[in-house]
Amino acid sequence: MANHLPRRLQPGATIGICAPSGFITEPGSLEIAILYLTERGYRVIPAPHTKDRWEYFAGTDFDRLNDFNAFVRDPKIDVIMAARGGYGITRLLPGLDFEAIAQSGKTIVGFSDLTALHLALLAQTGMVTFAGPMACPDFGHHNRSTLHAVHFEQMLQSATHRSPPVKMPFSASDGEAGHLLRSQVGSGIEGTLWGGNLSLVAHLVGTPYMPHIEDGILFLEEVNEEPYKIERMLMQLHHAGILRKQRAILLGQFNRCEPTDASAAPYTLKSVVDFLKGWIHAPVLQNMPFGHVRDKITLPVGGHALITLLDERHYQITFSQYNS
Repeated sequence: MANHLPRRLQPGATIGICAPSGFITEPGSLEIAILYLTERGYRVIPAPHTKDRWEYFAGTDFDRLNDFNAFVRDPKIDVIMAARGGYGITRLLPGLDFEAIAQSGKTIVGFSDLTALHLALLAQTGMVTFAGPMACPDFGHHNRSTLHAVHFEQMLQSATHRSPPVKMPFSASDGEAGHLLRSQVGSGIEGTLWGGNLSLVAHLVGTPYMPHIEDGILFLEEVNEEPYKIERMLMQLHHAGILRKQRAILLGQFNRCEPTDASAAPYTLKSVVDFLKGWIHAPVLQNMPFGHVRDKITLPVGGHALITLLDERHYQITFSQYNS
């Protein structure tokens, strides 16, 4: 699927931080993130409107779009990293020059609302981007994940363009189905990796920003959504014919996705996953360390993924073909 690969991350690269979505809510977090990345040997440049606030957003649409486009044009910027997610980047999509972004060879990294940008670039140009850590939620405090140094920096710096394998346990809730999952993985499952935040993936259905990927590996995560709403979004992907075209579904972390007192009945996330497994033939693998959580791996959206069995209780995933 990939037609455009970003350049390999070099030591001492310049990271541009911009805020194309929501405004920064944690005072001092941007400064802490800049200090940390600088201490790691990178040059860090915040965009002019990164700390702005206009209604829900980090500045007006015009200012946020200009910040992003300026980073795309600036030859000094190697990496464009989102300050945070929230909501707002879908308002900017019509104003982006996707071909110019793809031709720039820059590494683009973020998650949550940035899902829309990842998928739009993949749909429009075949460019590989990275669902991974953002400045403020991941680097802007002192309780940082140890995964960042291993599965963000080392992965993007790898001269072999392959990531270290990530070991993951089969879900305890699989029970006897664990045997079925192991048999489904068999000698390995491989394909184009794509996906992101479930709300954003479902939101893009029917738009020119939704990639059309067959025999892919779709990863999904969510935060602060009730289980029945998660099922409704999954059913949208199912009815649109997207789920049946995938070779595997990887479920990341669904943080704070519990039924509330306002629910008519305590419909659980386990019920949703069990229902999903009955509707599709592709294996549904859980426990991927990615989402609105502290410990997250970095995922190359549009890159190649290989899922293999590690032992009776674990599978592993390796990523490749994601930079040049």
